[in-house]
Formats: sequence, C-alpha cells, structure tokens
Amino acid sequence: MTDKIKKSLDFVVKFYRPGAFKPDGWFIENPQPWWRRHAVAAAIAGIALVAAAAVATYVAFRPKQEAPAPLPAAPAAPAPEAPQAIPTTPEVRKVEFENASLSQVVAAIEATYGVKVAGLPAEEMRLTLSYQGTAEDLVLTINDLLGTNLVIEP
Repeated sequence: MTDKIKKSLDFVVKFYRPGAFKPDGWFIENPQPWWRRHAVAAAIAGIALVAAAAVATYVAFRPKQEAPAPLPAAPAAPAPEAPQAIPTTPEVRKVEFENASLSQVVAAIEATYGVKVAGLPAEEMRLTLSYQGTAEDLVLTINDLLGTNLVIEP
C-alpha cells in the first residue's frame, strides 16, 4: 500500500466511533434555520391578522344606512256634499294610503264608500295600503293586518 492510503486508514481507525456520521450524531449536514420551519405558520398568521384588521375597519367605518324619508300622505278624499244612503249593492272602488293614521284611513273609507265605520281604537296606528274592493272587504283586511275591531254600521 501506498504511504498516503496507510495514513488515511490509520486516521479512520484511530478516530472511528459507531454512529459518528449519522444525522442524529454530532455531525449534521445542512442544518435548517429555525425560522424556515415556521415560515408557513407565520404567513398564515399574518394573513389572518390582516383580514381581521380589514373586517374591523369595515365595521367601524361603513356608511350608516339611513331610514328612507317617509312618503307624503295620500291626499284626503273629498268629503261628500250630501249624505249618501248605504248602497244596496257593494261598490268596488280603489283607495290608497301611505303612512296614514288609522283615523285618516277611516275618514277616507267613510268618504269613498259612503258608510259609517265604528270601533276605532284609542292607540295610534299607521297604515300604508293600496286596495281595490268593497268597504266590507277593506275593513276586514284592516282588522286582519292591524288586529283591530273595526265594523261598518248599518
């Protein structure tokens, strides 16, 4: 053997230990820095933080939705010049109310259909309605909608 190979073998025999060159031994090839192992978790946490900040900013500074302005009340139906008799056949007419009080609605029904409505409750109620039909059906519809006990007097 050559002298150089003999010296190399002597060196290996002198310093050889079982498991010395394994990854769990003292010699580790290409160690990874700690931050590389946690880079994905840090990126996800950063994205979550930015998303939470965006949502909080939107909630804090979103434009307030204002209630729509109330529509003007429907013009009152003209009062009859002379009292009319209760019609023998029900008349189909169209009435419309926009945010009108129940007393205004009753007055418009009396003026439009020529009937007398009784049972007006004391509490303030408002109604928006477009209706085409008879006075009896209109009063029944209002009773169903508002839970009142309006009746048409004979």
